[in-house]
Formats: sequence, structure tokens, C-alpha cells
Amino acid sequence: MLRFYAIVNPTAGRGAARRAWSTVRAVLEEAGAEVEMRETVGRGHAVELAEAAVALGWPAVVALGGDGTVHEVANGILRASDGRGETAAALGVVPVGSGNDFALLAGLSRDPALAARRLLGGERRVDVGRVGERWFTNGVGVGIDARVAVEANRNRRFRGMAIYLWALAKVLRSFRPPVIRVEMDEGEVIDRPLTLVTVGNGGRHGGGFWICPGAKIDDGLLDVCICDGLSRPRILHFLPKVVRGTHVGARCVHMRRVRRVRITSDSPLPVHADGEILFEDARELEIEIAPGRLRLLG
Repeated sequence: MLRFYAIVNPTAGRGAARRAWSTVRAVLEEAGAEVEMRETVGRGHAVELAEAAVALGWPAVVALGGDGTVHEVANGILRASDGRGETAAALGVVPVGSGNDFALLAGLSRDPALAARRLLGGERRVDVGRVGERWFTNGVGVGIDARVAVEANRNRRFRGMAIYLWALAKVLRSFRPPVIRVEMDEGEVIDRPLTLVTVGNGGRHGGGFWICPGAKIDDGLLDVCICDGLSRPRILHFLPKVVRGTHVGARCVHMRRVRRVRITSDSPLPVHADGEILFEDARELEIEIAPGRLRLLG
């Protein structure tokens, strides 16, 4: 596979994606590859570019950016592939964003030259999840982490985990755990005030929080982390454990491994997928895993 359509988010990593492109292009062209590049101009543009690239017959579409860029490019590829029974193009990733959770979980290098060489090394199958009509590579969050994601997306003064810690401090001033009903595969139901519900294809979220530490992107299952309603002091006590992934086993935490999840609430819920805000007022979500649906380079 020596034809690559690259989608560059020029704002990712405060310009790191644009700077990385010359290195990536040099590596690919030295290997005899045909390459074409387009930069995004706003939210949602990478979805459109990726979908168009697949329609034009590009066999590989490469995301140069962070988790949000990967999320959009994957959605474009999979949207273009709907109804075909086979993913029409492979996803390549050169991780140059602030979090790069998916790239870490996939074992991809953050060095642009090494990441570019990995694009030349074949492909593998990984799982993706679906929430409504949207795909996700890493996870869906409902509750406090989604509220934090909303705030983090409104402020780009910081990078990496600093964004999320700043947003958390703001959210905690007014957060009250909503009553959420979670229905899972075998009929199990949890229905009470909850601090968060995270449905993970991968284990790390938000640039460094190991919310679903046992999740794997190729096991055909979703890991669900449900945390009971906590007071603000208890949330602050809980947070460092989530960073380390040592919250598993706490009495307030319920971990499950499933294929489908249904989430409902009478309260309007913010929802993020891979850190990208899908809704700020959802009341019903259907989430499922699509095993091996995505072809990933490297």
C-alpha cells in the first residue's frame, strides 16, 4: 500500500501536526509512495475529507493530529464504508496532539519519522464502538468526565492533562450526580445517581486518565466503568486513583465487560466520544461494539 491521503489538523499540538508533515512526507516519498495532503479548517472538516478520500479510491487515510482528528478521520472512513460490508480504506495515525490516547493504546510512536515508517508496515484489525450514528475509537463518556470535556473544548490555553484539571476545577463548583439508568448485555441494570459512566474501547481517556484500565482495542468487547454518586471531596480523593487506574475494586466503582449498553436519564446529559462533544442534552444512548471493524496501519 503506497498511496496515502494525509489529513493534517494545523492547530493540533499548537502547530506540531503542520511541522510534522514535512518529515512524514519525506519518509513516505523516499519509500516510493504517492502522497496527497489537505489541512482541516474547522471541526468536522476531517470527517468530510476522509469520506471524500475513500470515495476517490485512496487506500489509506492518515490522521496527523490528536484524538479528535483520529476520531473524525475514522468516522469519515467508516461512514464511507457503511453498507459495503468491508472497511474501504485503512486508517493511519501520526499522533501529534495533546492527549494521543488512542495512539498510545495502539502502540504507535509519537516521533513523526517513526510513526511514518509504521505506516509502511502493514495493517491490523481493531475494534470501534458506535453510539447512534457516530463511531468512536477509544470511548464514550457520560457524567462528570463529559462535563469536563465540554469545558476543556472551550478553552485551549493549556495542553495535555492541564486542560482537564483546569476544566475539572470549574465543573466541580456546581456538579451534582444525575440519576442515570445503565442497561447492559445480560439484563443487568444500574439505576441511581452516578458520577460517571464511561464506555471504553480503550483504557486511557482525557490525556492520562486510566478509567477502563483493562480495556483492549482488539478484544471485541467494551469495558464499562460506572461510579456511584460522590460528593465533591470524594471526587477529589477519587481522581488520583483514576489517573493511576487503581480505582478498580473500590466499593463505589462497578466495572463490566459487555457488547451493548443502553443509557437513559430524565436529566439532560452531556456526552463525549473520544473527547469530542456529541451532545450536551442527551437523554437516551445506544452503544455497541463493532469487533475488528477498523483497519489500522502499523
